[in-house]
Amino acid sequence: MQFTSPVLVGRSAETSALRAAVARAGQRRGGAMFLVGEPGIGKSRLASELAGHAAQHGFRVLKGRASRAVPLRALCEAVLSAFREDAPDERQLGAYLPVLLRLTPDASAGMPDPAVVKAEAILRLVTAEKTVVLLEDLHDADGETLAVVDYLLDNLADAPVLLLATLRPHPDGAQRLANEAAARRVAGVLRLNGLHDGEVAELARHCLGAPAPADVLATLTRIADGVPFVVEELLNGDLQAGVPPTVAAATLQRVDALGPECVALLEVAALFGRSFPLDVVAAVTEAADATRLLQDAERAQLVSGHQFRHALTADAIRGRMTPTARVALARAAAETTEALRPNELELIAELWTTAGDSGRAVGALVRAGRQAAALGRFGTAVELLERGQAMTGEPDLAADLLDALAAVLPLAAVVVPADNGARAFALGERLQQALTASRARPERRAAVHLAQARVAAVAGQWERGLDLVNSARQTHAAAMDVVAATLLLGLNQLDRVPEARALAERAATAEDPEIVCEALEVLARCTRGQDLAEARQYVQRWQDVAETHGLAAWRLRALLELGVVDKYLTIDATSLLAARQAALDTGAIVILVAADLHLASTYLVRGEYDEAARCGASAGAAAERLGLDALKQLAVAVEAGVAAMHGRRKATDQALARLRDHGGSEEIWSYSAAICALMEEQYERALAEFDEVEKAVKEPRILRGTFYQGPRLLVRVAHGLAGWAEYERLASSHLAQVLLHRTYFAWSRAILLGRDGHPDKAGEAAAEALELSTGLGLPRYLGLRLAGPRALADGWGDPLAWLREAEEYFHRIDVPAVAAACRAALREAGAPQQRRRRDHDTVPAELRRVGVTVREYEVLRLVVERFGNAEIAERLYLSPRTVERHVGSLRARTGQDSRAALIKYALPLIGGSARM
Repeated sequence: MQFTSPVLVGRSAETSALRAAVARAGQRRGGAMFLVGEPGIGKSRLASELAGHAAQHGFRVLKGRASRAVPLRALCEAVLSAFREDAPDERQLGAYLPVLLRLTPDASAGMPDPAVVKAEAILRLVTAEKTVVLLEDLHDADGETLAVVDYLLDNLADAPVLLLATLRPHPDGAQRLANEAAARRVAGVLRLNGLHDGEVAELARHCLGAPAPADVLATLTRIADGVPFVVEELLNGDLQAGVPPTVAAATLQRVDALGPECVALLEVAALFGRSFPLDVVAAVTEAADATRLLQDAERAQLVSGHQFRHALTADAIRGRMTPTARVALARAAAETTEALRPNELELIAELWTTAGDSGRAVGALVRAGRQAAALGRFGTAVELLERGQAMTGEPDLAADLLDALAAVLPLAAVVVPADNGARAFALGERLQQALTASRARPERRAAVHLAQARVAAVAGQWERGLDLVNSARQTHAAAMDVVAATLLLGLNQLDRVPEARALAERAATAEDPEIVCEALEVLARCTRGQDLAEARQYVQRWQDVAETHGLAAWRLRALLELGVVDKYLTIDATSLLAARQAALDTGAIVILVAADLHLASTYLVRGEYDEAARCGASAGAAAERLGLDALKQLAVAVEAGVAAMHGRRKATDQALARLRDHGGSEEIWSYSAAICALMEEQYERALAEFDEVEKAVKEPRILRGTFYQGPRLLVRVAHGLAGWAEYERLASSHLAQVLLHRTYFAWSRAILLGRDGHPDKAGEAAAEALELSTGLGLPRYLGLRLAGPRALADGWGDPLAWLREAEEYFHRIDVPAVAAACRAALREAGAPQQRRRRDHDTVPAELRRVGVTVREYEVLRLVVERFGNAEIAERLYLSPRTVERHVGSLRARTGQDSRAALIKYALPLIGGSARM
């Protein structure tokens, strides 16, 4: 008969605190509680009681247990338990659903997820409904698990969630996390102490079903030290032979009562820690019926399922093995695990360590680090690789570790803390010393220099990286070429671009598809400033290589770059929308945010301000939540741009102040301020701000796409401050391939031609500008506003129509200063003034541009429906003569020579079908 208490003894204060936390979570005042205590003190029992209480009150309970051998295990188990209960709400998770699926054991490699993205995905999962997240043995958690938990802690305040974690009082890791969370008041910490003597007596009574004899109770209080597990284990010993002197003795007493096959199975299982893989254990012991043996151990209160009842149970069994026996069993277990579970590399490394084979342990850690990086677990990858480095001084093994660590860092640039670059450099220096001492081959030393150069590229230490590349130039390997090209391009020096391009072209012929993608990315960057069409070809090659070889991350980066190039070439959003959809489908959150920001800037140029504001705000909120500072700055820049396009000075300045506070670009500041001044009709201020942009831009123009040169040139030409020389300099530059700038350049050329007395050529240039600006916002209407008065003065083009169209546009988007300036120019030219009625905006834009009034539009709708003048007069309460005048005016405004032609012209604008 085995003795366990059917009820929880003591812990009334702790139970009340935990139940109160559950009640707060039910009111959407979520938070976290940490249960801290020594092994056996009752953390798991208390947590289990709380989980049952929560489930009775309608909470979903998601459970996971941390493990040193399996990174992110606790969180993966919690996610899987959510998937087992009900399919998660795809509408709430959105693009984060694929991120969660990549946390499952069957996830394929290829799509890296930053830790903060994993954290946000888990946050969205757990906050979808009332939830208790129970994470046990958090003291065994890896750094990435702790980082995700830390993120959750800061985001549960308004959620129906309680995060409950158990941990031992170790001085660092999870204990530090708990202390820091308590200090910032996002979690509570309950420290469990031993039961007092009365509670020990009560626990013994519940276990035995009757009060314990006095001598038994005296021994329990003396030995157990108030630890509930120890009390139960001692009571489960042979009481007739007396209470065992230690918990280990009590555990081993029950183990030895089992058959030899079962004992052998438990000894192998204990090597794995509290949880164990039964298939591996059965294979090592060659047990014919492992399931039956496990049932025997379960009846002896030693195991529950595929784990020991307590970690102390495994410790006791493992502790009595001789070193020789432990090494032999660990070697067998490692070999069997490699055969049956080859992907559980961290576990394999631990087993080889126990077996005393550090070489094979380090090899497993190298593979584990690379595997973790492929799954986007960059923090884990660095942690595993540095663990391996601490285990070996053998140069070749250490070189493999550095190679793997350096390969992780380029993809982890946004994820891994900045000091990892310094650690990698330090590791490289130590390795070089070891290689020199061992007289290692030159190619091995060159490989280490290359790895360090990659780290330098990630850290932005361009000169240092180039020095390392030069030290490794015994070979012209493709990897060396592409790293050197990246470093040269990072210098932002025009005279080094040809060299970078030549190296990248050579690397693009390599056999390794990832090196080819990296080289094509460099080539696209090299050529984007000079020839967007050529850059697009490189990106398409990059995309093709990535798709052919199944490189998901590289494919997404290529899709985004293709969208950016098309944005400059055509202001078309099709490629960006495709990149966004691909990111959404695969849960590539960082690329999704970046795509939304590029879409927002595209919509801004196209004059689709509501859509720009929506995309910018959504992306900005995601960037802020995920700590993506550079992308957050771009979102604020979009916000400033929307406000500037409407001439809202206060909103523009507020957004720009936030941008400046976070280290935003002076160029963006000055450009937005200049556009806002243009919308206020303050041209001197606008030109002053544009001049500030000129001063702020430090990088070579050929390497970047900027928005300010086009409008600046147009304003300067329109005000007589610039002539053909300035126009030719810009129009013959790389900027002429950008649609935005081509439009401004065409307007500028039209004004200059008109000023020089070439009205026909000026009109042709204006027609080109109008065609280029179809579907655009500011490039079209600022051109109409500034070219109109110059065309009036110099006698070319159709200035009255242009000014009416500009006035209509700026009135519609509520930019009163520019709309008023357009009306003033029309008035000065003697053009008839439009009177706006309340329903003026119901008139289609094309009809408004030719001056059709609301009343004329009402008449036109009935004309299109084939009503006669008398019928129209009756319906609109007008005289037939008035209707006749309106019809005549409509024909004159639209340039139609008959009533039938007027109907044909107006039908597609109004919609519907003419009455027969």
